[in-house]
Amino acid sequence: MKYDSFNFIYLSEILNLPVYDSDRDKKIGHITDLASTTSQVFPRITGVLANLKHTKGAVYIPWTNVRIGAFQKRITVDHSALGSNGVSKASESEILIGKTFLDKQIISTSGYKLVRVNDLQLLVDSSSKDNPNLWLVHIDIGFKGLIRRLGWLNVVNAVVRWLLGRDLKDKFVSWKFVQATATANVYGSMHLQVDSSKLSDFHPADLADVLEELGTDERTTLVESLEAPIAAATLQEMPMNVRVQIAESLGTEKLAGIINEMQMDEIVDLLDELSDEKRVALYSALPHEKISEIRDLARLSEFGIGSIMNTDFIVVKDTQTVKEVMKTVKQESKKAELVYYVYVVDEQEHLKGMVTLRSLLTAKPRTLIVDIMRENLIAVELEWTVKRVAQLFFKYNFEAIPVVNEEGKIQGIITMRDALKSVFPEIKKEAEG
Repeated sequence: MKYDSFNFIYLSEILNLPVYDSDRDKKIGHITDLASTTSQVFPRITGVLANLKHTKGAVYIPWTNVRIGAFQKRITVDHSALGSNGVSKASESEILIGKTFLDKQIISTSGYKLVRVNDLQLLVDSSSKDNPNLWLVHIDIGFKGLIRRLGWLNVVNAVVRWLLGRDLKDKFVSWKFVQATATANVYGSMHLQVDSSKLSDFHPADLADVLEELGTDERTTLVESLEAPIAAATLQEMPMNVRVQIAESLGTEKLAGIINEMQMDEIVDLLDELSDEKRVALYSALPHEKISEIRDLARLSEFGIGSIMNTDFIVVKDTQTVKEVMKTVKQESKKAELVYYVYVVDEQEHLKGMVTLRSLLTAKPRTLIVDIMRENLIAVELEWTVKRVAQLFFKYNFEAIPVVNEEGKIQGIITMRDALKSVFPEIKKEAEG
């Protein structure tokens, strides 16, 4: 470990290094882990955990009391730091990087997947050669990291070079793309990770795939940490059995906030699967108007296509202008299942036509919506079968079809995705595992 020659060092090269007393220059133990703070962009090493002779359990020693010789494979500790066990000097926010990461699965936000940690790469600030600052910069997820920890790197690398004419390659994930699912503090306690800030860029489908691979507690804790709209979109991408497991384990207030952001047909499907106790608790937490919508759609679900109809859609009056409609689209876009189609009704709520978002964006603001809407829409009625509706999607390649009652008033919409999932239940069942 010649710090004036190398810029990086690995955790595996530090673990089990002998610890010496600075006064007596005598071996008194060995390193078992490193502690770091997570308040910076890259965690800074703040202390070491060591097993020392004549002490019970691991001892925390602040990094300021640690000295590393330039050429010596050992760590020297100031004698003054050995007067007590030092644990009282540690902060609750400090984590043990070995216990937290080595051999654990973490979420890589650059690859949107779970990866296994084989080693950790530390950046060495050698401005102070005896007591260099160390920063955690990379998570090693490659085969090279694994054999380094086993002590076989030189041998295996020599064989690979002989066979293939090249060295083993490193496979790193930068710390800024890492989301731990649990952390261990310096007192040895494991805490589920609740910081979901690095997950905000995930597509809901990718996030759902990652969460499905986690353990039950980790999965629930991360869902709890997500903002309600992100959690709702993610939940809808999961198999129903996983949705139910998460919903049953979430607190009522948190679950109500998530459900309030879900598409109405997805809400009805989920509530049908929940326990009676959970369902009753949710009804007490949801807004009255939402409960009314849920019950109305649930009743319709007993007949025909009501089971896949969604009541979250954008509807405007035929007397409005393009400017007014665009304002409505902006306001309703967050809760509508599909924003590309805007449905036009008259004063009596009869469906008169439809306009696409593309048409709205290319029309002049003062243009009346009735002048650019598409009339003579193909619509379906509530008593239609799902199979019959699916045939329309195959024939016309629509993204959605409106549902009307006997009076021609729009009741909801059916998307191609929902229709195909229902007409091919075996495919849906296989996808949900």
